[in-house]
Amino acid sequence: MMNRRKFTAGCALLTGVIASSALLAADKPPIKLGVSLPLSGFQTPNGTMYRIGITMAVDDVNKAGGVNGSKIELLLDDDQGRADQAVLLFRRHVADGVVASLGPISGTTWESVAPLANSMKAPVLNWTALKPGISQKPYALRLHPPDDLMVPEGVAEFIKKFPKVKKIVVAGDLKEASGASGINEFQKAAKANGLEIVDTVGFDTRMTDFSPTAIKIRGLAPDAVFLSAFPPNVLAVLKELDTQGFKAPVLVNALIWPGNFPQVVNAGAGYVHTIGFNTNEAASGIKGHDEFVARYAKLSDETTSLAKPANVANATLAYDAAMMLIGVIRDRKIDGATDVEKARAEIMNGLSALKTWRGLNDITMKDTGDGYIRSHLLEIDAAKKGWKYSLPQAGR
Repeated sequence: MMNRRKFTAGCALLTGVIASSALLAADKPPIKLGVSLPLSGFQTPNGTMYRIGITMAVDDVNKAGGVNGSKIELLLDDDQGRADQAVLLFRRHVADGVVASLGPISGTTWESVAPLANSMKAPVLNWTALKPGISQKPYALRLHPPDDLMVPEGVAEFIKKFPKVKKIVVAGDLKEASGASGINEFQKAAKANGLEIVDTVGFDTRMTDFSPTAIKIRGLAPDAVFLSAFPPNVLAVLKELDTQGFKAPVLVNALIWPGNFPQVVNAGAGYVHTIGFNTNEAASGIKGHDEFVARYAKLSDETTSLAKPANVANATLAYDAAMMLIGVIRDRKIDGATDVEKARAEIMNGLSALKTWRGLNDITMKDTGDGYIRSHLLEIDAAKKGWKYSLPQAGR
């Protein structure tokens, strides 16, 4: 059963919002945006953190007076991390008159919704799915770099940190889109860097016993493991590897970067790494980053049951996605009274015209319809239970 949470949200200024908007906002109907997130199931921590990021953006805009005389209203629903539910929600949101949508978040759900967005001519922005090649211009765009952009950069820094690594095992979830794509990208990056792939070990998300996987990996005696899977599976694999006495470094793609992984990982915490482009650490030169981290952490601690301390990760990109979309709505002079089909076409044209975006992240849009943000190797900061950059800034 779908759980709808409707927000006429009212919290950071969107550059260019005119002062008169505050006076006019009450006189026009709201601008509706659809949001599809996993707010139940094993991806709940991810869905919850992105909900915070999106609602922070909308609150900021509405508190500043709204956009073109209208407030932003979110139709936010739980897709349970399932492709069928994500498709159902997208159709429902379109029928309910949203001018654009945000989400869904996983590779499997995104590749199901992206073609639908084009056939229904309803724009949608994704900010987190990793599987390459599944965004579909002009209506379905992704701000987050996919694995084919992130993995090569992460592997390059991993080799800098561990120059003695020569033989690897690639392992991962063969069933989920982002897991399988990560395996493929790890294989390509390993070969490009002259690493020997001893074997590829696959498993299924639904598995409950990962001891055979760990035993096989240990028996292959690699110098390192490249792993692509969701956090529950990674935690299980690390636990079994630890039981087997396997202590070689492990590199996991960005599937474990968001959510509660850094707070709950125990076995393997000292040698597991991931790939990402943001941490809770102070970010000099990025306007608003440190303030966002503080606000996000406060909201996470006060309004959710997420693990503490809060892991910001790419919640910054959820905020940017909402701000980018609202910025296009502002620039195209769309308000709550604008014809919905006209508004959707204008938003599609506005998003398609964007080549760069500077917010909490520096985003360059590629011809594929995907965004590019420089990614780096991350590791666990045991004292702070969060991610930190593995290499000093000068060595990245």
